[in-house]
Amino acid sequence: MTKKQSIVSPDFPKKLKQLRQTKEWSQGQVAMKIGVDLQRISKYERGVLYPTTELVLKLADLFEVSLDYLLRDKSNPTANKINNLELFKQMEKADKLPSDKQKTLIAVLDAFIKQQKLEELMHE
Repeated sequence: MTKKQSIVSPDFPKKLKQLRQTKEWSQGQVAMKIGVDLQRISKYERGVLYPTTELVLKLADLFEVSLDYLLRDKSNPTANKINNLELFKQMEKADKLPSDKQKTLIAVLDAFIKQQKLEELMHE
């Protein structure tokens, strides 16, 4: 797919490189994981070539980011990347709560997540 026909955001090359570097993967590792050659990843990161829809799906899954992040010019890579439907519905409801209630909920979630991480560390 050429640059003019691209379905991805204009800053896709920068996003791809940043996602890859965050995982500390080489271009070759990413290429192998999605089934393309190394040169293709290099071209994606340089903005010379843009991926097909099928490869955008593979990249979103690989990097655990939303399609929205890769397709649009948005800053949040994990937006709408909640796999548990019930949890997603509850978060949508929580998003409509007053600000003070949201802050309380965030604090509770933060404490729960920290406790879980501590338990995981203790079992290593």
